[in-house]
Amino acid sequence: MWGRKEKEEDPVSTLARCIVLLDDLRAYRRKDIDKIDDTFSRLKKSRFKEHYDLWVKTRPSAERIVDMPLKVNGVRSLIRNLAWLKVADRFGIIVVIFLIAIQIVPAWKRALGPDPLGGNLFLYSMVSVVAVVILVNLGTVIDYVIRKRIIAYESTTMDEYAADRNKMKDGVNKMMKSLAREANRSDSDPQQFGLVLYFDDYDHIQVIKQWKPKSLGLFKKSYNYYQVIPRN
Repeated sequence: MWGRKEKEEDPVSTLARCIVLLDDLRAYRRKDIDKIDDTFSRLKKSRFKEHYDLWVKTRPSAERIVDMPLKVNGVRSLIRNLAWLKVADRFGIIVVIFLIAIQIVPAWKRALGPDPLGGNLFLYSMVSVVAVVILVNLGTVIDYVIRKRIIAYESTTMDEYAADRNKMKDGVNKMMKSLAREANRSDSDPQQFGLVLYFDDYDHIQVIKQWKPKSLGLFKKSYNYYQVIPRN
């Protein structure tokens, strides 16, 4: 469970994923509320139905937190630009793959002849690779600017969203208690119930490891990740 990728899950794994999602919201991570709703809906017919009911009551607070970045001056346009940049980056990667395929796939080489694109295939390939690298780094810079503006806004509005964030924390505490109960029932290694969270102040957890994630693999970020396992 250490990873955060979504897959077809049994109720216990779905419960663990829901814990991570509420923790993400509490940390102001940008999330799609409808997708979160879909994940919690999987608990509806399971033995964890009460946690779906909890989500229904918590959703208005989640929506306020998710909408919060849009109130920050200039962030709405930056998010829109970042979305377009990601589309352009995906298109650029497709172009790079296509140009490389022309050079190495025999069928393409036979179909286009010895000098495709006027003999400038290598040049176009290099330009495409450079463009993709620039787009990726530009996206990183824009995301950094967005986060800095949101952090600055958060520091001035902590009281405004305190009740909403406390609802996220209470929800995690209740779900973590259920997860700890499941871990005790199981004969498996407790680390199989492990999670990676942004906060370590929950009930029913034991912190195994903490670290600061890095941006671009070099620069430490201002927050921590906590690797935890549930406990009674």
